[in-house]
Amino acid sequence: MKTYTPFISGAFLPWQGETIPSIDPASGTEWSRVARCGASEADAAIRDADLAFRKGPWASATPSERADMLDALADTLEIHWEELVEPEIRDNGKRITEVRGQFAGLHSWYRYFAAEARKLTPETQDNAIPNVTSVGHWLPYGVVVAITPWNSPLMILAWKLAPALAAGNTVVVKPSEMTSASTLEFTRLAHQSGLPPGVLNVVTGLGHEVGEALVRHPLTRKVTFTGSDFGGRKVAEAASVGVVPTTLELGGKSPQVVFADCDLENTVNGVLSGIFLSNGQTCVAGSRLIVEAPVKDALVTRLLERARGLRLGDPMDPATQVAPLANEPHLRKVTSMIAQAKADGADCLLDGTQTAQGMRGYYVGPTIFDQVRPDMQLWREEVFGPVLAIIPFDTEEEAIALANDSDYGLAAGVWTSDAAKGARVADGILSGTVYINHYRSVDPGSPIGGIKLSGYGRELGPDAIKDFLQVKSVWTGTAPVPDPFP
Repeated sequence: MKTYTPFISGAFLPWQGETIPSIDPASGTEWSRVARCGASEADAAIRDADLAFRKGPWASATPSERADMLDALADTLEIHWEELVEPEIRDNGKRITEVRGQFAGLHSWYRYFAAEARKLTPETQDNAIPNVTSVGHWLPYGVVVAITPWNSPLMILAWKLAPALAAGNTVVVKPSEMTSASTLEFTRLAHQSGLPPGVLNVVTGLGHEVGEALVRHPLTRKVTFTGSDFGGRKVAEAASVGVVPTTLELGGKSPQVVFADCDLENTVNGVLSGIFLSNGQTCVAGSRLIVEAPVKDALVTRLLERARGLRLGDPMDPATQVAPLANEPHLRKVTSMIAQAKADGADCLLDGTQTAQGMRGYYVGPTIFDQVRPDMQLWREEVFGPVLAIIPFDTEEEAIALANDSDYGLAAGVWTSDAAKGARVADGILSGTVYINHYRSVDPGSPIGGIKLSGYGRELGPDAIKDFLQVKSVWTGTAPVPDPFP
């Protein structure tokens, strides 16, 4: 059984301390162990990253040279990405078809931000002062702490690491203690690609033991976090002590607004994709179905037909359509919320806890509730599982009000054949991203992020690299300064 240890200064450290078991969600059995690091390892990783930022090949590299290193990393990923598939599946149980799809394109995130690095040049600033010019110079922060979740560790790491490195920072990663293996295997490849020691360090362990130590460290200059709104509050609180800027991509309770004039089959595919891909374990999961009354019965009937036919199974089997939840505590949370929805009076049309009975591992199948009220826990709180809540509406204004009746604002979907209506409703929904007649798209060139409890700041997009940069204005006089006291 492999024990994964922290990666600091270009090497995996020997480890004799406590470890954390990594459990295969498909079987419920331990398959590897992860070092339970603490404040001393956090300190070592931050100090090593700070040294690499100030001295050595990374510190002296031009933006173009950093871009070359990112391209070299992308080259390595194009060749070796398949080595990362099994560790991620064994850690979090995601289907092999989804993981292979993500990892086959993992290199593209690094290539995109390598190109962005080459665009970094001083920018002339407009000012109305005679005989004075002003130029903005982009400066990296220094050491960036990146805290990643367990649902898509390497893809979300790419969203943070690629722009942070392109900007010239060094990075210390704290992956979820439940899914650290693929991050450390990736780090091995990154080092093999020629990334200088100290530029990427990884420290494993529990949030309150090592994550907090990383965020509060006096040499930490920037924090980027993806996770729950509870975790985001803790990170923001810890970072505020040192006045350290944070980017928080947090939870969601995303609405799917369906109008009677929609293309029904396209909508069914989109709703299924939004809530049941990754078994609902995505921040943008379309968990609230807001459907116009005349089309509700037809839509729900078709959704039930399709959802009942989805095959639960081993995530390593390409034929599997629904894989397990990622860990046992999350299984308990999801099943508890399903039970609470029943107790609250919601009508369970399809019960995934029954579908999964008798299966080893942490399985819950697709679950669909009708007769949901806006005051129910199921409507208001993030399940982060394959659970869909349905409420009908009669008017466009009512649909927008239901969509916005949430503490979250990460994503939303709108389904209609009326382009003007789609644009109008999208404009009215309070969300960082709105999809019209499709769902779940993501691309390096398009920002992603939330409002309200879904966080603040944006990842990806043309300005993502600037989230990891500070601007310094340099003013130059072009004529003699007059005597101020003539």
